[in-house]
Amino acid sequence: MIDSEPGAVEPGVTAASIADLQAAVAAGELTRVEIVQRHLDRIAAHNPAVGSVVELRADAVLAEAEEADRERGRTIAGRLDAAPVSVKESYGIAGLRRTDGLRSLAERRASRDDTVVARLREAGALLIGHGNVPDLCVRWNTVSGLYGATRNPRDVSRTVGGSSGGEAASVAAGFATAAIGQDLGGSIRVPAAFCGVFGMRTTPGVVPTRSEFPAFPLTPTTHAFGTIGPLARSVGDLEAVYEAIAVPDDADPVSVPRIPTSHREPGRPPMPRPAIAVLREEAGAVVDDEITARLDETCAWLREAGYEVAEHVLPSVARASDLWAELTGTDLIRVALPAFGDEMTPAGRRHVEELFGAFELGDDPARHNAAWIERAGLYEAWALAARRYPIVVAPIAGMPTPPLDFDVDLGRPATLALFDRMRCVPWVNLFGLPALALPTGIQLVGRRFHEADLLDAASAIEEHFPVAVATPA
Repeated sequence: MIDSEPGAVEPGVTAASIADLQAAVAAGELTRVEIVQRHLDRIAAHNPAVGSVVELRADAVLAEAEEADRERGRTIAGRLDAAPVSVKESYGIAGLRRTDGLRSLAERRASRDDTVVARLREAGALLIGHGNVPDLCVRWNTVSGLYGATRNPRDVSRTVGGSSGGEAASVAAGFATAAIGQDLGGSIRVPAAFCGVFGMRTTPGVVPTRSEFPAFPLTPTTHAFGTIGPLARSVGDLEAVYEAIAVPDDADPVSVPRIPTSHREPGRPPMPRPAIAVLREEAGAVVDDEITARLDETCAWLREAGYEVAEHVLPSVARASDLWAELTGTDLIRVALPAFGDEMTPAGRRHVEELFGAFELGDDPARHNAAWIERAGLYEAWALAARRYPIVVAPIAGMPTPPLDFDVDLGRPATLALFDRMRCVPWVNLFGLPALALPTGIQLVGRRFHEADLLDAASAIEEHFPVAVATPA
């Protein structure tokens, strides 16, 4: 039974898991309308301080909940039935705005649901609305020229990360049970780390990305490095959303089937636990002692759970982060900024220019081709190591949650120093790997299409990560 709350804006229903919400509906303790209304009340009370929810479907989602209550009653139909879910503004919900955080696109509206949103509806999710994004979704911070800054509900003086910062904050604050984010260069994992929730970057192609208004130009880097995934307060909720959205779309040119996770069903014998390698200096990242201590603690928990955890067995991936910045940065500098740069906030544009301007490859196609060839060689070296160590445990950001303005107008040297503190992030994107962010800022990285390994490992140590809903002061 879900604890009753003394006031409609206090955690209770808004802190519950998907399974608990569904159990309450099935037992007749709650209706879907009541679940949605509790979340809307909490948003009304606390979103002014957080600024994560930028567009609400209050009337529409209440009507949809009422219809579901009327038609299904206490019968649960779908993995996400009765679950309030928020969607990153990168993915269209029919009738809502799709702005990429830009003032010039303030009135652009989606005429249909994007594929991932349609999958959520099919699974019974109750779509709350959109979370905030930075301009063009290109930043490890969430400050929008249209909607302003999103603040961390655990400490409003600090950042939520980016670019799926609105979604991570909404999950952390109890505005939504789960959310959908996007990860081209850490945009799920960094916000999950900074907001203290779980987040999973899926293998590119496993979750269809087909969109009426793509958030980025549909270049090879977008297809190879970018992906959609869930954020949630529990591993079970993460898995429920993942299984609902990881359904192929034959109209998406890079959509592929996921590997089934049937071995995880009740009654099936457990699979052997894969060996885990620790990534430390191999990324070339600058990592604070506090993050190193969290990594050590996570390794200890994994060993206690029965995993073999090995040190100093991985090839260097330091060059991989540079290569990601070269390929992604070329698209941003040569394609995205000419099209939308003048519409970004000055600080947002300067950040892109200071970081990616140091890496972009110019117009010579031979340099681009050489970069893709180099990527293939680096990936092969990593994949051979992954045969022995299918899971890697590593930091995400090299520091705890920083202040809200941590990336503003640093100048190029300091911006590149910030990149050095984030080098544990983009090598994962370059190789197209899945990764699961733990609430303490540590990630589990797996082989392509083996999300189940990550969910198993996170479940094995989940007891060490009690994720409470944050009430901003």
